[in-house]
Amino acid sequence: MSAEEIFAQRMRLGRLFDIYGGLLTAKQKQCLGLYFYDDLSLSEISEELGVSRQAVHDLLKRVEQLLERYEASLKVLSREEELHAKLQQAIDLLATPDEAKKDEAVQMLKELCSEGR
Repeated sequence: MSAEEIFAQRMRLGRLFDIYGGLLTAKQKQCLGLYFYDDLSLSEISEELGVSRQAVHDLLKRVEQLLERYEASLKVLSREEELHAKLQQAIDLLATPDEAKKDEAVQMLKELCSEGR
């Protein structure tokens, strides 16, 4: 796995933690908080929690799988990413001088507003 892929996976996990973190146990939240927000290494987290480095690694892997299962069921992140892409498309259409494209963007935005109802 390339450094770019590792970074992208870590960013995804961080976003999943932001979305679904409230569903985790206190220990899971503490461990992921130390990993993401405090940017501690596995060794530093193991010292902080009083467990082995391997235990921290295993916990992070289990929580990653759990967060991915939540996302597979609830799809909050995917819907957020889809909404962001549609909004960016509307912004791009509005930035053109073509009035027809601007009308298309307005229609897209109206549809997005009505989707939540």
